[in-house]
Amino acid sequence: MRKTIHKLINEFFRDVTAIGGLAASVLLTLLFISSPLLIPLIAGSVITAAIVVLIRIFYFKNRPKKETYTNFWERIDASSFPSLHTARIVFLAMLFSIHFANQYLAILCIITAVLVSYSRIYLQKHDWIDILAGIVVGVGTYFIVAEIILF
Repeated sequence: MRKTIHKLINEFFRDVTAIGGLAASVLLTLLFISSPLLIPLIAGSVITAAIVVLIRIFYFKNRPKKETYTNFWERIDASSFPSLHTARIVFLAMLFSIHFANQYLAILCIITAVLVSYSRIYLQKHDWIDILAGIVVGVGTYFIVAEIILF
């Protein structure tokens, strides 16, 4: 019984973490292909990834469950600081919450961002400092996109 519950929790967090992944981000962008949010979504994805990759190029930090790497891109992926999943989901949560100005959607976005962020810790991909840095990157990306594209 205990193993079954543990297995279900692991599966839940593995599924939740995918919401902050690249595939979900691309799918979400395609859903808004004829929307005024298309350009902010693309710009936010590119800016977020660029910031995270630049940081990881100059500052490498092992993940809590260390990953091996043999080339440059694997090294970037094996670095945990900052959390790209968290940065993506925080950017998306802010963009949708502010754009749609709906308190129920905002609550759903916040809950989703918290769950995705915590899933990264639970799955031993990041620690709290990585998550906090991801939040900063996500918020910063939102303000960059808002300043350049939305306003």
